[in-house]
Amino acid sequence: MQELVHNCPTVLPVAEIEPAFWPATPVCMELPLASGYLDNLLVTPLGDLIAVECKLWRNAEARRHVIAQIIDYAQNLQTMTYEGLETAIGKARGEREFNLYAHVSSVIGEPEPPLDEPQFSDAVSRNLRRGRCLLVILGDGITESVESLTEFLQQHAGLHFALVLVQLAVHDLPGTGQQIVIPSIPLRTTNIVRGIVQIDDGRATITPPPPTKRAQKATTLSEEEMFAALDRMVPGTSDRLVAFLSACEDLQIRWEVKKTLIIRMIVGEFRVPVFVVSTDGTVDMGYSSGIKDLSRAFVQKVVDVVPGTVLREAPKTFYAKKTDGRFLTVWELLDNTVGIRAALEELNRTLVEADARGEA
Repeated sequence: MQELVHNCPTVLPVAEIEPAFWPATPVCMELPLASGYLDNLLVTPLGDLIAVECKLWRNAEARRHVIAQIIDYAQNLQTMTYEGLETAIGKARGEREFNLYAHVSSVIGEPEPPLDEPQFSDAVSRNLRRGRCLLVILGDGITESVESLTEFLQQHAGLHFALVLVQLAVHDLPGTGQQIVIPSIPLRTTNIVRGIVQIDDGRATITPPPPTKRAQKATTLSEEEMFAALDRMVPGTSDRLVAFLSACEDLQIRWEVKKTLIIRMIVGEFRVPVFVVSTDGTVDMGYSSGIKDLSRAFVQKVVDVVPGTVLREAPKTFYAKKTDGRFLTVWELLDNTVGIRAALEELNRTLVEADARGEA
């Protein structure tokens, strides 16, 4: 399984688990750490880390130790520096002068990497220091007993990681000597509730995070990255945004984070992306194609309540933009929540009526 992950990383459904952690480049197998050897390490062009431990679930000893082992490895990574990680990878690869940035940049094959080398080094160092990584336990048959072990982690604040169980179903093709490998994510995959790690005079103390609106909903690292980006621009944005979206749930508003924050209204057969928010806070309203005639009143109400915006028409939809051509921002929506909710109510009524007429 180690070689499979190293040679064919797409066998890991990372894009489905944590979209912000893909694409990822395999850097080594058997990474030497203080408490043992990590089976696989992958790194993204943005400096995010994916640690993979491969286990045969029918081995009883593996079932007992798998959770403790992967946490030990995460703690080991947290104590490493960028230079120390490069050295360890070089040992695993048998390359004395290994350069992590050059390796990741060459494998992704992009003409212009998203980060230069100092930025990449800083990102990896920051993730190491925070213990921010995606931990993947990969097995050939996840059992309920192993899934239940992850619940233990919910009681422990600490590292800033997400733990995911991935099952590989391996099927032999008779008479060919070949195999089909089918990855899947068990239904009860658990994202770990994070804690706050504070270091004073070399001592680390761990406390659970204070309860917030956002803490009541299980989060992914992709969501945290999105919310952190918004909060860096205007502190408190994520809590305001989640509170507003929660208050609009009665209008069938649902949201998810991929590379962007996608806010949908789901009414019957309609699944309308009303707002798509980027990490810079810009809001694109041009994704609601297919309901052009149904969306005009909604968009007009948004234009009416957000100063300096105009209604624009595209072949398949209406959308709002600033008079100078810029996108609206999430802060403009949050500064006008009463009017934005009224606009969403208008769209909800329209979709409910259209769904009743069978127009979806």
